[in-house]
Amino acid sequence: MVGCSLAFYLARAGRSVVVLEQGRIGQGATAACAGGVRAQFSTEVNIRIGLEAKRRLAAFEAEVGRSADFRQVGYLFLLTTIEERDQFADAVRLQRQLGLDDVVELGPRQAADLVPGLRWDDLRGATFCPSDGLAGPNEVTMGYAAAARGRGALIRENSEVIALTTRAGLVSGVESVKEGFEAEQVVICAGPWTAEVGRLAGQTLPVRPSRRHVFTTEAYPAMRRSNPMTIDFHSSFYFHPEGDGLLFGMGGAEQPESAEAVMDWSVLERIIPLAARRWPPLLETRVKNGWAGLYENTPDSQPLVGPLKDGLWVAAGFSGHGFMMGPVIGDWLAQWMTTGGPPVDLSSFSPNRFSEGHFVPEHHVV
Repeated sequence: MVGCSLAFYLARAGRSVVVLEQGRIGQGATAACAGGVRAQFSTEVNIRIGLEAKRRLAAFEAEVGRSADFRQVGYLFLLTTIEERDQFADAVRLQRQLGLDDVVELGPRQAADLVPGLRWDDLRGATFCPSDGLAGPNEVTMGYAAAARGRGALIRENSEVIALTTRAGLVSGVESVKEGFEAEQVVICAGPWTAEVGRLAGQTLPVRPSRRHVFTTEAYPAMRRSNPMTIDFHSSFYFHPEGDGLLFGMGGAEQPESAEAVMDWSVLERIIPLAARRWPPLLETRVKNGWAGLYENTPDSQPLVGPLKDGLWVAAGFSGHGFMMGPVIGDWLAQWMTTGGPPVDLSSFSPNRFSEGHFVPEHHVV
């Protein structure tokens, strides 16, 4: 997603662009994501990105030429402890200051009114933003890829990168298993494989993959297509309407680190008891399908975006937010690369922030 977005905006700016993909476009980490798009974050930069991402996805067809399948069904965060409630209340105040006018704090019973069957007696509160929602990972990624190609970008699939070439100490090109390219600028948008690619250039990038699972159910008429993306923040269980059934998952049930997107059905056994406690109707339907994907995590759950050294850039480590941030980061990074600076302050995403000791973690991570 991030690479295709960047390719589109660079090509639109008149740059000659080549995308090297180790597999097939849209079949990496983005293919396995749940498609959520929100501005309910705890840091200013992420709130601003979320607001802009929603604007871009709403206008996606006019800008890119294809539908994003963007449905603003809302995001509902369920909060179990007083600490969670207070943390989200502070975030809501910041979100409103930055222009997220429709975000609200809810009581437990009000949250239950939005999701029939929800258990709410142990909740301390909730937050809800109706303009947050869901978009199609395949639709958006392939939309950017097609639009980039239409502006002259070359996309090489099944072209794993095996070397970054240098000249006079500067990155000067890329070698894949199939061919080589000279380039004045190279961007690592390798998602969970970012650390591997970084090592080819002698860079140590703090991006660690972790395996996540997503499941879908058979048809469930009680789940309206307009139901919100619902997240039990304490357990990280989430669910939302998908087709005529629902999609669900839970981050806390996963192995902390894995670079293999291999399906492990035993994860379902860990999810169901906690999920059924929060939303008992889940037991009324049957699981139809499931798949595994990869998060790309950093120590503060914020991405690495910016220059690593002359000629070498990075846009990775989105910690589960790459799909929703991709439309914005692709454009802002393209502007940075073509004009000499980003349109907004992206210092929070500096690849060097950990060695410098200046970083602000994102707390609203699922």
